[in-house]
Amino acid sequence: MEPTSHILLIAGSAEAHDIATQIAQNGQRMQAILRAPERSFGPLAVASQIWAPASLEDMKFFLTQQGITAICDAGHGFDSDVSDLAATAAADLGLAYARVLRPVWPVDPPLLRAGSVADAGALILPGARVFAATGRGTVAQFAPFSGARLFLRQNGPNARRGLPDFVEPVFGTPPFTVAQEIALFEQLNIDTMICRNVGGAPSRPKLDAAREMGLRTIVIDRPAPPTGAQILGSAQAALEWLDTL
Repeated sequence: MEPTSHILLIAGSAEAHDIATQIAQNGQRMQAILRAPERSFGPLAVASQIWAPASLEDMKFFLTQQGITAICDAGHGFDSDVSDLAATAAADLGLAYARVLRPVWPVDPPLLRAGSVADAGALILPGARVFAATGRGTVAQFAPFSGARLFLRQNGPNARRGLPDFVEPVFGTPPFTVAQEIALFEQLNIDTMICRNVGGAPSRPKLDAAREMGLRTIVIDRPAPPTGAQILGSAQAALEWLDTL
């Protein structure tokens, strides 16, 4: 990698932390953006800020202003809007771009699949007690809610503010074990679990717990990556790609 390379790391995944830590140790130039504080897994090893582009022009202006020469997109698997803008901006500006995406979990019957949070919400049975790990920003997509109660995992300090009457926040900071998830589901008397297919081991315990308990489980498909983008399946693959620039 040329010493003059200036990498933008789009963070929001555990892989982003591994990438930032290694790059910081190597002394390469890197800065990171994070869509929201709740996307964080703790402080990054490189300079970072909470920011997300509002438009393609917004993204291109930022890249040009910061002198970015390559984008390593290790953002959350469901932040496809940011990824699409970053990939298009990179193509327009002639910058290197790659998307870091771990393999998704296989979803076989009796698990149910849904294309979106709204689609998952439509599959909720009347009177169901639902646990959802889909993020605070998805609350509106569950309305109208046909179940008895929606328990929504939250880790932010203002999680109770502005939630509909049918939603009850459940506080917790990952990672969780299968045993912890089973205990939580039993405590809340959950019969339905909804999660996003982010893939990987750190987020899987809730899915394994739900399967072990025989809960009705709805898994939301991950959005497709940017068209034509190079896909890297791990932090190590991302670091090897960065070394080729």
